Amino acid sequence: MAHTGPCPTCAAIEGILMGRGLSQNLSHEVAYSAPVRKTEKKVKRKVGKYQKVFGKKLKALKKKHPRTDSSTIMKRAHRETKKAMK
Repeated sequence: MAHTGPCPTCAAIEGILMGRGLSQNLSHEVAYSAPVRKTEKKVKRKVGKYQKVFGKKLKALKKKHPRTDSSTIMKRAHRETKKAMK
């Protein structure tokens, strides 16, 4: 058996396979096989330069103006980011 620990995705696949009529041993082998386990990992995306600068500007504005509407703060942060990136 290829399983290394509890996995909700693998358990769901195993249940589906058993519901389709496969034996418990065979469905367990397929559900906990290497290709199925490999699909679980999420790929982290690189944060862009604009997004990093925008995040810093937004955080600073939120701290400076805590009661201001979020849409107004977003507009200001985008404007400041555009100026900073020039």
